[in-house]
Amino acid sequence: MIACELDDPDGIIFVHATGLWSIADVDRHYTHLGLVIADRRRNGLPIRILSDVTEAQRQARETEARILHHMERTYLPTDRVAILVADVADKMYVRARLGRAIVGVFSSQLPAEMWLMSEDLQPPGIAA
Repeated sequence: MIACELDDPDGIIFVHATGLWSIADVDRHYTHLGLVIADRRRNGLPIRILSDVTEAQRQARETEARILHHMERTYLPTDRVAILVADVADKMYVRARLGRAIVGVFSSQLPAEMWLMSEDLQPPGIAA
C-alpha cells in the first residue's frame, strides 16, 4: 500500500508505503502525487517529499525500475525528496539503486525532516 498526505504547516508531502507494490500501485501513486506536485508548483510552493518506506519490503526489480522511471519524470533538481528507510543496510541498498539521483536517504526521521527544510545542504552521500 502507498498513501500520500500533505502536512500544510511545513509543506512536506508525506508518503507512507508498506508491503509489496505492483506496477499498477506505483503508477496510481505517482499519478496522484503528480497532481499534488503540479498544484504546489502552480502556487509557487516548494516541493518537499518525505517517503517513509520503513515498513515496505524490498520490491521486485521491475517495480524498482518503474519507481525510478517515475522519479525521473516527476521531480525537478530543485525539489527536496527524502527517503526514510528501516536501517543502514537498506540505506546503502537504496543509495546504490538511485545512482546519481539527488535524493536524500535516511534511517532516522528527524534528520530527514531537517534536511528537507534546509535550503543549502546537499543530500547525505552526495559530494558538493
